[in-house]
Amino acid sequence: MYFSGVLQAVCFLSIVFYDSVIYNAGMTDDNYLKNLLGAFATTIASNIEMEIAELDGRSLSHEAALVAINNHPNDGIEMLSKVLGLTHSGSVRLVNNLVHDGFVDRHRSKIDARAVVLCVTDAGRNRANKILLAREKITSSVLDTLGENEKERIIPILETILSAMTDNVVEARRICRFCNEGVCRKAGCPVEIAATKKA
Repeated sequence: MYFSGVLQAVCFLSIVFYDSVIYNAGMTDDNYLKNLLGAFATTIASNIEMEIAELDGRSLSHEAALVAINNHPNDGIEMLSKVLGLTHSGSVRLVNNLVHDGFVDRHRSKIDARAVVLCVTDAGRNRANKILLAREKITSSVLDTLGENEKERIIPILETILSAMTDNVVEARRICRFCNEGVCRKAGCPVEIAATKKA
């Protein structure tokens, strides 16, 4: 499951395709549009996965977990399991690997001493940044094909689409698990805003 940055890219390209079809044909051809979106989603997702894999071949779940923990320190394994769509035992094994690699530390929660929470180490934070840069390399290559006016038109439509796709906090975390959330939060993340409104 690797569609957070991919989802955003798919959404914006869908708008480009939509505008193109409207302009050239005066109407939409939904089957053609679906085909274009499917081809694009497959390509961009594969490219992001390959770019991240080139860092040193760890699993995508490993990298998604690291970015998720970096974005939301002091969450527990239960939330991580929901975000990644893994079983509890699978998430425990994944966290064990992250701890073994020196990327994540376990701590007792300051709120509930019975609970164990997760935080990235300095090495984990550096690794998470490399993962985000790898994803950004692919999404930037797509954005570079658009002009400034096209980008400006896409932003509010993307915000609407992403808001509509968010049903709850867990879904928001899942959508944004490969996001550089510090960037979106400054502008007001449409996914987090939707999750809060629908809570």
